[in-house]
Amino acid sequence: MTRFEKLRVVALDCDGVLIDDTYLAMIARFVTGYGGVYDAAAERDVIGLRDIVVAEKVTALCGLDQPAEETLKQLWAARQEYLAEHPIRVAEGARDCLAALAKLPVRLVCYGGRTREHTFDHYLGDFVDLLDPEVPYVSINEHRPGVDHIARTVFGVGFDEIVFVDDVSRVAEDARAHGAGFVGFPSSPAHARQRDFMASCGVRHFAASLGELTPELLAIVDGELATSTHWARRGVPAPQEPL
Repeated sequence: MTRFEKLRVVALDCDGVLIDDTYLAMIARFVTGYGGVYDAAAERDVIGLRDIVVAEKVTALCGLDQPAEETLKQLWAARQEYLAEHPIRVAEGARDCLAALAKLPVRLVCYGGRTREHTFDHYLGDFVDLLDPEVPYVSINEHRPGVDHIARTVFGVGFDEIVFVDDVSRVAEDARAHGAGFVGFPSSPAHARQRDFMASCGVRHFAASLGELTPELLAIVDGELATSTHWARRGVPAPQEPL
């Protein structure tokens, strides 16, 4: 069995890692549909926040004269339309990946912005036997980006004892700020900017598929966390694993 010096928890985002992301493309379509400009600055500003904060920023981007709560209702309706065109799928290789990670001497958990019933149970409930028996899923919408909440409040571990796997750069930035581990998972063409954002903040490890999220990769991250070399010093470009 793989032995780790530091890692005690592996935290996997649901949307965009284990199941299809339905937010990036939908928000871009919503903003441009209302005449707003959805560029790199807009994406960096909007993605990865609490729902109501996203609605506030989208309201401003679109120049809408209405409360953010109304925009949030419209965003949910737009998401339902998007889902009708692009039904959510479980990522290829999800069970094999989780089965491999479940054999490691760590607590394996999923997290996401929705309630457990809304997302996890509906799409990933069949995999619950492969996850932490006490805490298989954590909802983070009220605690975004979520690094502190999951590491300290939920699991009570040090930041250098946990690694996050996520498709959103805001989580990468939060992980860096706290000294937690991070593996980027830009899972679709819509994530091109997110990958660039991650690289610019010093992320050095990326997985293009669940098949690349291996115990060997986590062993590398563990070694970096154990030697305080996971994040390069500010201003020093981090060497990156090729996609």
